[in-house]
Amino acid sequence: MKIKLFALLGLPWLIITGMIVGAYLPIYLGDKYLLPVKPRDPRDFFRGNYVDLQYDFNQLAAKDIEVKLAADKGFQFGDRLYLEFENRNGSLRAIALTDTLSATKNIRLKVQPRWSITANATHFDLVSGLESFFAPKEAAEDWENSLREGKVFAEVAIDRSGNARLVKLIKKTAAAPAKPTAEDTEE
Repeated sequence: MKIKLFALLGLPWLIITGMIVGAYLPIYLGDKYLLPVKPRDPRDFFRGNYVDLQYDFNQLAAKDIEVKLAADKGFQFGDRLYLEFENRNGSLRAIALTDTLSATKNIRLKVQPRWSITANATHFDLVSGLESFFAPKEAAEDWENSLREGKVFAEVAIDRSGNARLVKLIKKTAAAPAKPTAEDTEE
């Protein structure tokens, strides 16, 4: 009886712990990259102090990438897709969008359509889970000004399976390309 009660009470805590550990694994198992954040009005009034971020890969033209999606299938928000990147001289560039996890050596990021897309679409509106950052109220205005000026870079960790986690935002005085960062990068 005691074992069943312990299992009944302990199982939810094990599940929650597993979810938290799983969310942070890309930071420890993945490689870190700096991605430029696109200038925009970042304030999101509906979620409080969260800053809404956008990257170059959030909106892609089909002519700029190789589309490897099933031609007879439509994809909705929640469907897992993979965006492959090429690391060319320290700069990440999206090269392909696929619906299967391929054996490529390129960097891949799990994404999903913001709305709905098909293989013959001309533009792809994608989200990756890296689009939100909690900014303390005292620093929110400073972040907004830096974002509008294009001086903000996101340090993201991406593991081999395409899982990603936003590590931190970094303010730079001059524009820099997306590149792998060392563990001891200063803010």
